[in-house]
Amino acid sequence: MSFRRLLAIARKEFHHVTRDVRTLFLVTIAPAFLLWTLAYVFSMDAEHFNMIVLDQDKTSLSREYIADLTSDGTFRLVAYVERYEEIDEWLQAGRAHVALVIPPETGAALQAHRPAPVQAIVDGVDSIAASQTISQLGGRTSAFALTLIPSSGGRAPGVLDVRSLAWYNPPQKSLVSMVPGLVALVLTMPALALSLALSREKELGSFEGLVATPILGLEYILGKIVTYIGFGLISLFPVVLVATLWFRVPFRGNPLTLIALTLCYLLASFGLSVLAANFSQSQQTAMLIVILVFFVPSFFLAGLILPIDTGSVVARGVSYMLPTTHFIVICRGVFLKGLGVMTLLPPALALLGIGGGSLALSLALFRKQIA
Repeated sequence: MSFRRLLAIARKEFHHVTRDVRTLFLVTIAPAFLLWTLAYVFSMDAEHFNMIVLDQDKTSLSREYIADLTSDGTFRLVAYVERYEEIDEWLQAGRAHVALVIPPETGAALQAHRPAPVQAIVDGVDSIAASQTISQLGGRTSAFALTLIPSSGGRAPGVLDVRSLAWYNPPQKSLVSMVPGLVALVLTMPALALSLALSREKELGSFEGLVATPILGLEYILGKIVTYIGFGLISLFPVVLVATLWFRVPFRGNPLTLIALTLCYLLASFGLSVLAANFSQSQQTAMLIVILVFFVPSFFLAGLILPIDTGSVVARGVSYMLPTTHFIVICRGVFLKGLGVMTLLPPALALLGIGGGSLALSLALFRKQIA
C-alpha cells in the first residue's frame, strides 16, 4: 500500500466534499440537526398550559388556589371569564388549553370539611396534552389541599376534587386527535412528488430540451404547480374517507372550508418543494431535502404530538416556518371543532405567506440554463 496514493485519494475526496454544499451539510450539520429534531421523541412532557378561570366563589381561598396553580409558570393564567359560555370561545380559538371553574361556596365547603368539587374543562383535540393537563391539575390541587391543614387546626380539610371534562373529544381517544393532524403530514406527498419531478428532468437531461424553448421560468414552474395542485386536491378525498369511515373521526366542519384551506396548504408546501428542487440535481437529493428539512421536523415541531414549545424562541420560529404547523391547526379545527374560514384565517394567511414568499424566492433563484 502506498501512503502517498492514500493521501492523494483522501485529498481528492476532501475537495469533493467541501465543494459540494449538500454533501458537506450531510456529513457535518445533518447529524446535529437530526439529534435536535429526534430528541423531541423522548420529550413527551408539555411545559406550559394556558388556563382561563371562571371564579364563581371569589374568596381569598379561591384566589390563593389560583395563585398556587400558576406560581411556577406551568399553568399560565391568560384571562378571567365571567360567563360559562365564554369558555367555548377560548377553547375553540385555541387560546386556552384548560378552563378552571370554581363553583360558589367552594371556600365555605373546605372550611366546613366538606367535599368541594371544581371543574376542569380541557381541549380534547390534543389528547396527550389534555391528559397531561388533567394529571398536572389534579396533582397540584391535592398538594394545595395539604397546605390547608395547618389553618384547619390540624384536622383534615375538605376534599378539593377536580372533575375533568374534555370537549371536542370526550373519550380522549388518541386516534381522534392524531388522525386529523396526520392529514397534514400525508398531504406532503404531492409536494415531494413535485420536487422529484423537477429534479428528474435535470437528472435525465430532459431539462436541456426546455432550455432551448421560449418557455419562461414562471411558466415552467407554475405549469407544474397547477398540475400537482389538481392531484393534491384529488388525494384529499380518499384521505378524508379513510379518516371518517375507517378511523371514525368525526367531521363537524364544512367540506368546502377544508378544500379551500387545503389549497392554501398545497401552495405553501409546493413553494417550499420548488425551492428545494433549485438546490438539487438528482431525485435522491431532492427526496433527502424534503424529508429531512420538512417531513421529519413536522412530526415533532408542528404540534402534532405536543403543543408547540412557546418557551423557546428558536423552536417556536422553526415551528411556525413549517406549513404543517398551520395546517394541523386547520385540520383539527375543521374536523373536531367545526370551525369556519374566518376563525381559521390566521393559519390560512400564514400558509399563503409561506407559499408566496417561497415561490418568489424560487423564481428569483431559478435559471433556465444547464448547470
